[in-house]
Amino acid sequence: MFSAGSFKALVLKKTFNFQAQFFSNCPPKKLRMEGNLNCCNRGNKKGSRGALVVLEGLDRSGKSSQCRRLVNYLEGQGISAELWRFPDRNTDVGKLISAYLTNTSQLDDHTIHLLFSANRWEKRSLMETKLKSGTTLIVDRYSYSGVAFSSAKGLDIEWCKAPEVGLLAPDLVAYLDISPEKASERGGYGGERYEMLEFQKKVAESYKALHDVSWKFVDACQPIEDVEKQLQEIVHNCVMECRKGKQPLSPLWSN
Repeated sequence: MFSAGSFKALVLKKTFNFQAQFFSNCPPKKLRMEGNLNCCNRGNKKGSRGALVVLEGLDRSGKSSQCRRLVNYLEGQGISAELWRFPDRNTDVGKLISAYLTNTSQLDDHTIHLLFSANRWEKRSLMETKLKSGTTLIVDRYSYSGVAFSSAKGLDIEWCKAPEVGLLAPDLVAYLDISPEKASERGGYGGERYEMLEFQKKVAESYKALHDVSWKFVDACQPIEDVEKQLQEIVHNCVMECRKGKQPLSPLWSN
């Protein structure tokens, strides 16, 4: 069993290694220049690729169910698609996160935030490879969740975003919009550390600070079938645009 000190040492080492490797290829000054975005997109100029689609929202907003339905839909349309989840609890870092989320370990808020970020960095290279090969990725939670939940605890939002800079920016973020009160009425609520009504209200406020042009809002209080249909339409359009090669991969929060 890891001690708290071991957790901190591991996450700081992994995060440093992930970012050091990335920035050695993409110097910070160049990363912020539009003309050098191909640092994250080498060999894929104007090329067809898969779409990076992220579903975000409060706990019990229906993300996981809709992610599965989306992958089934895309595959039915003959589109190569995979379902990804963050945190990925199968990696070494993910197992430490899982212990924290199920209340079997305790960690400082800064440490667990860096651990979540390291979990995404673990998968960045594979994510890029999949997208360039033409596979669309439907991702259940991404960097936005990490920042929203950590800033809801009182951490500075810019500090929370910093370890995420340089991960791949989604082509589409579908936000399943539901009030914290409505979400708390759904089955299974309260099973993990963050599923507390007052905390979820703070998370909802934090999400508002993260919206950008890539976000689409879907009313998660609709019947499941209506949510599914709306998501299918916006995701299919996104996938078609990426297939046309009109949207090169770009780094997250680089400007």
